[in-house]
Amino acid sequence: MPSDGYNWFLILVAIIASVVLVLINVYILVHFQHPEDRNQAWFPKLVVILGLTLSEMSILLLPLDVANRSACAESIVLSACNFALPMETLWYACYMAMFVMMVAVVPFTLFYYEQDHDMSAWGKTVSSGWWIGGAVAVLALILGLCYGFLGYVDFPVTTLTSGIAPLGGAALDAAHKCVAPETFAANGVNNGYACDADGGVPVETWSVRTTFPVYVIAVGSVLSWVLFICFGGVGVSAIPIDLVKSFLGRPKKVIARSEYIRIAGKIAEQTKAVMADAREVQREERGTGKTRKTRRALAEINKRLVQLEEDELILQKMYPQGEDRDASWTVTVMGYYASLGGGVVCGIVSILWMLHIGLYMFPDPPLTPFLNRFFVDLDAAFGLLGTGSFALFCFYLIMCVIKGNVKVGFRLLLWTVYPMRLGNTLMSAFLFNVNLIMLSSIAVIQFCAKAFDGYAAETSVSDIFGQEIENLRGLGAVFRENVFLYIFFGVACLSAIVLGSDEVKASRQPRRNLESL
Repeated sequence: MPSDGYNWFLILVAIIASVVLVLINVYILVHFQHPEDRNQAWFPKLVVILGLTLSEMSILLLPLDVANRSACAESIVLSACNFALPMETLWYACYMAMFVMMVAVVPFTLFYYEQDHDMSAWGKTVSSGWWIGGAVAVLALILGLCYGFLGYVDFPVTTLTSGIAPLGGAALDAAHKCVAPETFAANGVNNGYACDADGGVPVETWSVRTTFPVYVIAVGSVLSWVLFICFGGVGVSAIPIDLVKSFLGRPKKVIARSEYIRIAGKIAEQTKAVMADAREVQREERGTGKTRKTRRALAEINKRLVQLEEDELILQKMYPQGEDRDASWTVTVMGYYASLGGGVVCGIVSILWMLHIGLYMFPDPPLTPFLNRFFVDLDAAFGLLGTGSFALFCFYLIMCVIKGNVKVGFRLLLWTVYPMRLGNTLMSAFLFNVNLIMLSSIAVIQFCAKAFDGYAAETSVSDIFGQEIENLRGLGAVFRENVFLYIFFGVACLSAIVLGSDEVKASRQPRRNLESL
């Protein structure tokens, strides 16, 4: 008789985590949004928050899957256990929701937001609907054709056939491992090993049709890995480096009001000079068109504007506003020390991830279980402690993706498309980058499921990303041979070298001092 394994604590944790993630995403939206979008563009903001929450919750579904697997007692057989949550259904629902968001909702909202403001709401809706409808139709046609011809899973199987022999017979006595089906020699020794998998029996292929959702997830995984390599590979080094850099470049003291007014005036003068240079370059472009000289000049102007924005932020911290300036300054100083502590912790986590890849994921067989053993030992010490640590390690990767997205952005050749900037990000840039983050989360889940297949064994997600996708016709070899994993490891190591060397070079340069303006 089936035994219930309902664990209401897991359901409560899932609800609380969802609420916390929504609040975090609202905070991110408020701090990154452009001043022009304040108190307006409510629907795009809702889509942004929903997209970020979906991508983050998809990562946290993996530790929830692990905890859910442990909801029943060990004495209960897997097939006879009713879990607290239907994880396989939740996984497919989450993935399909993200695909609908990525293919239809976010692009529709982006087209609608960027339409001419003089156009009516109905006109914007119809125009955006036509664009998205056409794109969805083309994508559905491509996926349908690929699924029709390649939507099969090719499982390698070995067909074994056993012979028979009477008890105590000479043939049975001579059989070392099994009774072969071939005719035995006169001396009773078998001449074939078709019943022994180690005896050179040929491997055959058993092909079965996979489900369409699994095929869509597999195709999405290929695109997702490309983004994860670019963003996650950079972010795994950028997070600790930038946090420590923030502490080292902190303002050391509070300035007087007169000094604040003087420096603010200097920043305003430099801003006017930059704008004048920009207008001069624009006039030159209208006359001669875009040339290498004008592109170089615009890049330099953009660099100066970014520096002025940083100067303004530092100036605001050096002269706290409000009634209680001392308390504001104390909070600012504590924030910088928290940044230092966070940088050290994130650096340790990044190093542990790289060691785990090198020691567990690359060798076959693995040299050590490493983090898998660490999580198991934590669970043995205190229930759900290992699952909580497992969740943090997985969630750290999606934070690396977000950091890499903000750090390098989506580039076409040398130009960044829809860059994310603190306090200066339009909703169109938000929508575009949220789509990239949602797509990247698929690779993060697959990566974590493979990295911790010892700790996360017998989970629903291991069935999706394990046997089916790794044996999918046409795409499975890429995942079986860890092609993306090797590239990710190389990009992560290269980004650590590049970012580290850049910071060393910057430290040797004279530090910019606002008080000297």
